[in-house]
Amino acid sequence: MPSTLLSDRPGFTPMIARLIGMMTYTRETTLEAVQGWTPEELDLIPDGHANSAGMLLAHMAAMERIYQLISDGHPDPDGTLEAHHWPGLNLGQQGRAEIRGRPLRHYLEALAQVRAGTLALLAARDDAWLDEPLPLWGDTGNRHFMWFHVFEDEINHRGQLRLLRRHQPGQQGLGTTGAWLEPLRDGLGVRCRMVHEGSPAEQAGLRGGDEIVAIDGADVRDTLFHELRLGAAPGVSSTYRVRRASGELDLTVTRVARPG
Repeated sequence: MPSTLLSDRPGFTPMIARLIGMMTYTRETTLEAVQGWTPEELDLIPDGHANSAGMLLAHMAAMERIYQLISDGHPDPDGTLEAHHWPGLNLGQQGRAEIRGRPLRHYLEALAQVRAGTLALLAARDDAWLDEPLPLWGDTGNRHFMWFHVFEDEINHRGQLRLLRRHQPGQQGLGTTGAWLEPLRDGLGVRCRMVHEGSPAEQAGLRGGDEIVAIDGADVRDTLFHELRLGAAPGVSSTYRVRRASGELDLTVTRVARPG
């Protein structure tokens, strides 16, 4: 469940901390949109001319990387941008030709690597740097707007990802358990953050704070959370092996149709 509290963060000045909060919320909801997608689903281009989900994820990483260079005043950001980012930055024909056949982990790791660079950059700067007027797009802007534009662009493409889901045969008509699941640590493993009252998860005995160590017999403690295919149709059951202070137990949760 993405955090909706924009507040101070250790190691960052106040305005930068809130900017990071917005970027983090955007990224978490982006990753929710592609939870568990296969390489085939990531490569799907419904009309043959648009962007695949993989292309959009690569574009997000490339956009963030180029704005690291631009906002830090690099004299030649285009010449410095790493070659592997160019297909994602350009999209179009180059992206369709080169961004294919990659597992979700590839995109997750690329996004995480670039984000680590962003956090390192922003930790070394302050709010005055963020607000300093600069030439931008033939006018005057500032770095605050640059970084707003980075996650604004991601939000736009997140909408496209959600539309692409409708074209995925394996992603249509998914049911819900009523449990908010999230990464346990460093993107690995699964924790139940909360369950909705009256939901299948609550009825099965799942609780907020439960660590889920296996799903349907598959150990998930060393799996990237967003690689897990958690969705399934209404009526499909999953068995969660749950770890609590009192020990481990198996809980079977059956999905129901989503409201509306």
